Amino acid sequence: MVSRTTDDYQAMVTAGCEAVCEPAFWAGYDRKSADGFYDYFCQLTEHEPKRAAKFGLAHFCWLCINPKESEDVGLAKDVIDLIPQFIDKPGVLGIGEIGLNKNSRNELKVLEMHVEVAAKYDQLILVHTPHLEDKLKGTKLILDVLKSDKRGHDALS
Repeated sequence: MVSRTTDDYQAMVTAGCEAVCEPAFWAGYDRKSADGFYDYFCQLTEHEPKRAAKFGLAHFCWLCINPKESEDVGLAKDVIDLIPQFIDKPGVLGIGEIGLNKNSRNELKVLEMHVEVAAKYDQLILVHTPHLEDKLKGTKLILDVLKSDKRGHDALS
């Protein structure tokens, strides 16, 4: 909804929509600093819920650094370190959309970091499967990361 106009909110209400669920997504360009993500997380957790409420819509969101921006592991770590201060805000559903884009090693490392923070804070995850490379291979890689996590995932057994 960050990229939508208030006319879009009105059209959704007119169509009978009662809530929106917004995953963290790629903004169309790679953000250069954790500060940009801090502002984005504020927008998702503070501004958009107020904007949606003006139209009678509940707004829910997910937080992460999108796989498309996960090649810079240092930046990703800085962004993931911001997430805990937003986890308990109303409307935050968990960590997402996490996963892979090009099935790279850096993306896998960032995926593991996201899984770690989700587990530490007992959060749900929303998974993104690759667009640019082999989707089946990427999906299997994601499942391997989740299955290898020793904290237990009954849903994956």
